[in-house]
Amino acid sequence: MVTEASALPSEVRAVYPWTGHLLDVNGGRMHYLDEGPRDGPVMLCVHGNPTWSFYWREIVAHYSDRYRVIVPDHVGCGLSDKPQEWDYRLAQHVANLQMLVDHLDLQDITMVVHDWGGAIGMGVATRYPGRFARFVVTNTAAFL
Repeated sequence: MVTEASALPSEVRAVYPWTGHLLDVNGGRMHYLDEGPRDGPVMLCVHGNPTWSFYWREIVAHYSDRYRVIVPDHVGCGLSDKPQEWDYRLAQHVANLQMLVDHLDLQDITMVVHDWGGAIGMGVATRYPGRFARFVVTNTAAFL
């Protein structure tokens, strides 16, 4: 079950004030932020494990005035569902992120990845090379 953002402690809400969205994916509902102008350049931030979209809160706060900043919580993390019987393998996380990119029809993406988010994000980028324009790779590996 998804934890409602409004149920977060007030000290968390003070630095994470956004209302997220939910997307039905393989394994449950995936929570994601979609902040900034819809016609702005897209910045897709993909967190590692065991973090969540909270990790990118300063990026969202700083860039959402001019970028459309998309930040998903992987299934099992943050405000997304945490199903006990789900497989939690790389391929399933890649497929879920791909569903989000499709759902939002993201193009000309600047992808920012960290930790396990690198493997997940690059998995989608290799499937959709025409949708990705720039990469910011932090503390992870970049591979095909």
